[in-house]
Amino acid sequence: MLDTFVLLTFDYDLGNLKYLAREATRFNPNEKYEPSDFSRALSIWLDVLKRATMNGMPYIVNYYLLKFDWKYQNALKKLENHVEKIISKCQMEINPTDKPTNLVASLVSSLQKDETLERTKTEVEKTGITKRELLDEVLGLFFAGYDTTATILAWFMYYASKNPDVQQKIKEELKRHNITKETLLNDLHLLDQCKYIDCVIKETLRIAPIGIGSLRTVTDNVTIDGVKICKGETVVSAFALMQRDPRYWKLDPKLFIPERFFGNDAPDANHHPLVFAPFGGGHRACAGQELARLELKLIIIRFMLFVTFVDAPGNNGGYRQKAIVAPKDVAVYIKFD
Repeated sequence: MLDTFVLLTFDYDLGNLKYLAREATRFNPNEKYEPSDFSRALSIWLDVLKRATMNGMPYIVNYYLLKFDWKYQNALKKLENHVEKIISKCQMEINPTDKPTNLVASLVSSLQKDETLERTKTEVEKTGITKRELLDEVLGLFFAGYDTTATILAWFMYYASKNPDVQQKIKEELKRHNITKETLLNDLHLLDQCKYIDCVIKETLRIAPIGIGSLRTVTDNVTIDGVKICKGETVVSAFALMQRDPRYWKLDPKLFIPERFFGNDAPDANHHPLVFAPFGGGHRACAGQELARLELKLIIIRFMLFVTFVDAPGNNGGYRQKAIVAPKDVAVYIKFD
């Protein structure tokens, strides 16, 4: 998943996919697969960073904990070196007259031409982003996009196994539009025809949000349920509470029903925009949301072309709350069609 994410987002090959493809032709169970240096560094960096964000300590304490954590700093240095290579490769290949072909190309095209000159300007006058800001943006994409897609797919497998009728409707939609492995490779526009799958993805994100919530800055003094909240304070809007609150949904929000979104006249098609915004909104919306939707849609289609997920003993659901919210107990039989 990491290699696919990096290749699609940054057009940069980590080399693991080629290694695995080569090894698959001469598989030896006694040989141990060694991930790339980048993969190991990213795994360490993410693990330490996630623990720091979930320990409940003040920001300033976490800042110094990370600053003096040699494993974190060593991993960060390796990641920054790789990201520098990604940016340099993009800068050499980019053509100002061409449309950017990946996310980094879009960011690189916004780099400031003269950072020294830009520092003399006011915040309103400044344009573009600095090299440091670009580096942080790319690292932020790794933090936000690495585990998330895999976790959403795990939730999909859980709810699909509990709702065989949903899987059947997906398979019927694929058959109706003549979507096969071959036709999909020849015409990606067929993805636009899969409206029901869009609803399945949307419903998975609604009933099982992988994020805990989003931060909001209060713009005016307000009292909610007797609690006074002052202008300028920060509050957390909890996704799981809003997305399962019966006040905002016409169909039972505790049930997995993709049809609630299917069609303009669907019961919950016109829900309040702030009640369900899995990728955020405004100019701080998730930069990789379209890539995430594309990845999810393609993988779910591939799943449903070949297999059916069947409920199995131990498939009890629940959740594990860390930096992201993942399913706790998922056990499914995989039936090859």
